[in-house]
Amino acid sequence: MDPISLCLLAAGICKQIQAGCDLYRECKTQFVEIKKTGEEAIAIGKEAYGFWKQLLQFFGGKPKPQQQQASQVAAKKKREKFVEVDEEEILNDVVDQLIQFFHLQQQLADHIRESEEKSRTVYDPNANLFEAAIKRVRAADQMQVMVNDIRMAMTWNAPKELGALYSKVMEMREIVGAEQEAARLAQESKAKRMLWQRQQREASQRLKLGVSVLTLILILYLWRLLFVLTKQRIT
Repeated sequence: MDPISLCLLAAGICKQIQAGCDLYRECKTQFVEIKKTGEEAIAIGKEAYGFWKQLLQFFGGKPKPQQQQASQVAAKKKREKFVEVDEEEILNDVVDQLIQFFHLQQQLADHIRESEEKSRTVYDPNANLFEAAIKRVRAADQMQVMVNDIRMAMTWNAPKELGALYSKVMEMREIVGAEQEAARLAQESKAKRMLWQRQQREASQRLKLGVSVLTLILILYLWRLLFVLTKQRIT
């Protein structure tokens, strides 16, 4: 897949991540507002219940259990509204989209690195240098813009959970990236060493074949010489 196509796919995922972050922020804001409203309602109910309790005690009565049950039912309804939104599911969706985005980003980096390696080692007379260069630069710039957009969506004007998630993901990504880079270099070094060993074996085999052919030619020459000398002697 060419760099432009990778960037188009990444752009779609970037928008989904931003939408997920916006949804999480809205749900979190409503969550807090509902919680605040519920707490205020409960506090008002407690104050009213306390007032009626004191008033009934003053006149020698007792608070009706219906009033207490009504306050509990109201608080229960607030709590039910409070847990309607599944924030964990939204976070999981954002994480899944991040995984897909970083996968495409890695594909783009691999594509650019392979293209650079091919350009250094393989000559292509039909290659359009300007087209290849502008595709690489454009793709890299667009990918960096999307990375910045994701960082803004998850850190600026966002709940602290998203910021913490982004920081942890990026820290772990740096660690995994360093490990993968070390593994890639080791793999490339091993591949180059195996290639050199194979070339050495092939060179050794060619040398042995050459020596064998020369030896055979020398034996045939000596045999021919001996045959000629023997024939002349007999004659």
